[in-house]
Amino acid sequence: MGFGVGESVGPYKITEYIAQGGMATIFRAYQPALDRSVALKAIHPALKGDRVFVERLKREAAIIAKLNHPNIVTVYDFAEAEGIPYVVLQFIEGKTLKDLLSEARLSTAQILNIVRPVAEALAYAHEHGVLHRDVKPSNILIDREGQVYLTDFGLARLQQNSESTASQDMLIGSPQYLSPEQAKSEDVGAATDIYSLGVVMYEMFTGRVPFQGDTMYATILAQIGNPPPPPRSIDPDIRPTIEQVLLKALAKDPKQRYASIREMLKALENAAQGPREEEPFAPIVVADFNSAPKVEPQTAAQPKEPAPPKEKSKRPPWLPVAMGVGAIVVGLVCLALAAILLTQTNSLFAQRGTGTPTNIAAVPTQVSPPATLVPTIAPPTTTLARTSPTSVPSTLVATPVVVPSAPRGKIAYSVATGDAAELHTIWVANADGSNPQKVIDMALWPSMSPDGKQMAFYRMKDEGIYIANIDGGNPRKIVTGETCCVQWSRDGKRLAYFQGKLKFGGSIFVVNVDGTNNTKSVDGFNPDWSPDGTKLVYAGCETNTTTCGLLVYDFVTKISKLITSDAGGNPQWSPQGNKIVYQVGSPPNIFVVNPDGTGIKPLTSGTGNQGQPTWSSDGNYIFWRSDQEGKGWAIFSMRADGSERRLIVNNVPPDGERWGRESLSAGP
Repeated sequence: MGFGVGESVGPYKITEYIAQGGMATIFRAYQPALDRSVALKAIHPALKGDRVFVERLKREAAIIAKLNHPNIVTVYDFAEAEGIPYVVLQFIEGKTLKDLLSEARLSTAQILNIVRPVAEALAYAHEHGVLHRDVKPSNILIDREGQVYLTDFGLARLQQNSESTASQDMLIGSPQYLSPEQAKSEDVGAATDIYSLGVVMYEMFTGRVPFQGDTMYATILAQIGNPPPPPRSIDPDIRPTIEQVLLKALAKDPKQRYASIREMLKALENAAQGPREEEPFAPIVVADFNSAPKVEPQTAAQPKEPAPPKEKSKRPPWLPVAMGVGAIVVGLVCLALAAILLTQTNSLFAQRGTGTPTNIAAVPTQVSPPATLVPTIAPPTTTLARTSPTSVPSTLVATPVVVPSAPRGKIAYSVATGDAAELHTIWVANADGSNPQKVIDMALWPSMSPDGKQMAFYRMKDEGIYIANIDGGNPRKIVTGETCCVQWSRDGKRLAYFQGKLKFGGSIFVVNVDGTNNTKSVDGFNPDWSPDGTKLVYAGCETNTTTCGLLVYDFVTKISKLITSDAGGNPQWSPQGNKIVYQVGSPPNIFVVNPDGTGIKPLTSGTGNQGQPTWSSDGNYIFWRSDQEGKGWAIFSMRADGSERRLIVNNVPPDGERWGRESLSAGP
């Protein structure tokens, strides 16, 4: 016989039945000596003869008793009565998350207010060597004041000795929230709790679990083999950035999930607070995100098959409408708009040529061992022919603006050649990816001078910023210390850079290119200059707050202004001064924003890493580095509006730990 309401169990009197699980029954009880209610968890009488299980139940009590955290239910006592073991726990007056989810959908703010304390509780447990292994809504309690608790470590496991508190003969975990490695009875680590909390988060945002089969075993098989439905396919109002966080948390391979609970929490907070576009948009899919295709050796440029027609996309009203050239009214409107644009930008493009892109006869490059890693060049993609400009009425005297059909100039990037921090090389290639040349060994964070003749960079082994000729010759040390993220001013006379600890913070300094007048400007990361040299854009946080994003520092007023609150980073100011490109999210994607913080717009989306954006020297193109959804690192280009993406250079792995602060660089 088990215990019942009204009975006394040791010093506790059972006052209310609460719930029954697979291994135990939960009661509310009263402890007269301390005048308090407690939760009494008694194992089923059928299990009391299983001494192995009883010993593990004792271990559960010992495990939780050692976890002193405000969001973990406290253990008060462990004892036996009538041969039945029981655990006495803190009693929480309130509801379970399962109850709340059955009543109504939660807002993003409500979800964050629940996920934060649960994540902190799990992070604390992991730091003390304890895995929960049964994270689910019914094990998350919310009291009447809104305090959140994680309970029921009945399946907890000590990471050090791999001993569980559950009987070996019982299914470990609840099928809907079970990690694939648990389902396959493989070794588990902190990633299993990340997955289970990811399922809970998925359910909170979408209103349903990702996997629900007709039977328990069908659900388990789905957990092991099926991809989760994209959350936005269930609820299109979910932010794309939040969808990325959920899908990464639910990766089948534990190594593809977040490295820690706190990393996942930070990613979710960034995603929830990140850019919300001014207009609805469809996720942008980069069609070229593949490893570089195999290219047969060519002796001459070969004609390409025409590219398949692209699906019609929503375009801003100022783009050319070449297909309507036959319609006189549309033609006149286009010409009028062109004239307006010309008056604003003619000075920027007056001396630009109108040459055609060069077709590269690309030959696959064999990849040597890491010490001599050679990036491979991707073949150019075919672009649609442009219609010739329509003649301008005599009342509008202007020269047509010609936007080049391919990036021009040079691009500089670093390549990791080994695991050691100093094993990096800097390469320079044409902007179309052709003629890559290794120019500097044991260096990273390249920055080309505005005239394209010099390179500033960081050398980790010697801890300092150097300037060398563009071919790597004549290197000289400008700044000493742990620094990074150097950028040239547009007049070529000053450098802005970060000094400090990338993981903890530091300050932005400005120094003359000869090393003189080295002064601190502001606290933050990844600075870049405005075209006129009067401002810096950088990543950081508002003073005395936790609000982080992009800020603009004014050298005249000495004041910083927050322009985004999305925890974005790696900003780069366009040569025209009208846009800032940056990365945001976890995993990051590329966005642009106006310098006053308006007009935030995504240029990429996906579940992989897209980052290190930089402008071409003429401001018509953006280069960025991508891991191609895990297929391998490569550098891409796209027009400033996000169109015409091209694979430029393949097989260019960045620094594994610092890549999010690293930058590409472009020059003439």
